[in-house]
Amino acid sequence: MKRDLTRGLIVFRPKSPGQLVCALDLEKLFSSDEERQKFEGNWKPFLASDRNNSGIFQHTGSKLIYLTEQLIPDKTDKRPPRLLLLGNPASHSIKAGMFFSFEAGGREHRFWKNILRPAGILDLAVDENLSIAERNTRRRERLLDLDYKSHFRIGLAVYISMPSAASGPWSGVAGVRKLIGGQAMKRLEAAERERILECSKSFLVPNGAIVAFQKNAWEGLRSPDDPPYRLDAAQTGGLKGKLSGMPKINFYCVPPTRLAGLARKVLKQFFIPG
Repeated sequence: MKRDLTRGLIVFRPKSPGQLVCALDLEKLFSSDEERQKFEGNWKPFLASDRNNSGIFQHTGSKLIYLTEQLIPDKTDKRPPRLLLLGNPASHSIKAGMFFSFEAGGREHRFWKNILRPAGILDLAVDENLSIAERNTRRRERLLDLDYKSHFRIGLAVYISMPSAASGPWSGVAGVRKLIGGQAMKRLEAAERERILECSKSFLVPNGAIVAFQKNAWEGLRSPDDPPYRLDAAQTGGLKGKLSGMPKINFYCVPPTRLAGLARKVLKQFFIPG
């Protein structure tokens, strides 16, 4: 049985600084009973893939409600804005209330320590001796208050709002695609693109830029004349263009965070003179 797809696939509303509540309409996400049944079969193993998922997701009837992360400061200053766009949230970071909350053993995440800080993009000057919770609170507060060393005013967002495990068969954007299927993923991405474009209109205009760290984000938001994603092109700074439908906003793509050294190098190449 086929169903008509209508607008209003996903609704976002603020929950707390840095987090949104998302309500995904499963009747609109899936176009057939077969798609929906595959999702329902995948749901329990997906939920069990990270111990934090049970506190993040609510699957009730035709709605999937979950938390996601988006940290865009309301404050402004003279620094040009840069929106750093990641793939999707890790479930443990949603639970902790902050992007890239920690790595194994409670270590500071490479995103802060090995990419942004040495690239000269952002230094939040957070004491590593603080507890994980205190570090996350300080980072969030300083990002919102613009209280950091940077040439830029920084915002953080994810391209796919649905969280997933940080590792294993259900991890990352690929894990979300595995959960809902390829056709539903295309519909979800269309709704997510609208969120990012609306955010860009308010945060990046008039002199901002957006930086993607993930393939789907680049492919979904690049202008038609911009180069398609290739990892080798991302590694050499060859992915740059304009945000789709917003020709005054520069758009860049750097290697994924797992390739910290290359991501740092390309970020520095794009934004730090000399």
